[in-house]
Amino acid sequence: MTTLPLDFEAFHRMHRPAYIDWAKTYLNNRADAEEAVDWAFEQLLIAWTEVLAKESPAAYAWQVMKHRTIDVARARGRRETLVDSAAFETAALREAVDPIGQLEESLSLFHAIEALPERQRDVIVLRYSHGRSVREAADHLGITPAAVRSTARYARRRLQEILGLAKEGHADDIAH
Repeated sequence: MTTLPLDFEAFHRMHRPAYIDWAKTYLNNRADAEEAVDWAFEQLLIAWTEVLAKESPAAYAWQVMKHRTIDVARARGRRETLVDSAAFETAALREAVDPIGQLEESLSLFHAIEALPERQRDVIVLRYSHGRSVREAADHLGITPAAVRSTARYARRRLQEILGLAKEGHADDIAH
């Protein structure tokens, strides 16, 4: 039995749960998400010395995981998309007085999130769909907490513009 490098094991333990959550959001299937993430970790392990030499190993690993998620989606004949099931799995929908109205609102929000630039979308999904703290999101994305806060702020503004909320004075309605 081969032993894994201790730093790889620690990295794996730290990031795998968040990676699976993220991949599941896009693949809509836990087994597929686990396959994509495990495939990413296999790729990372093969090149672990080179990964550690990167400016940000976490940022590199995040991109590897995302590419493997896209590969699994394609292999299953699907397009990775946030909207497929996420709109149906919100707490707001389960507790809504008007489920149809809430579903329409959720679908609009998820379509708007998909329209965000990649980094903004990743921050919003980690922070608000998966409930990760600023520090956790920063650790997974391989960026600073300040960058997460700034990116989230710009993403919320962009979502407000897309949804037409900025001019209506609903600046705090998105992602809070």
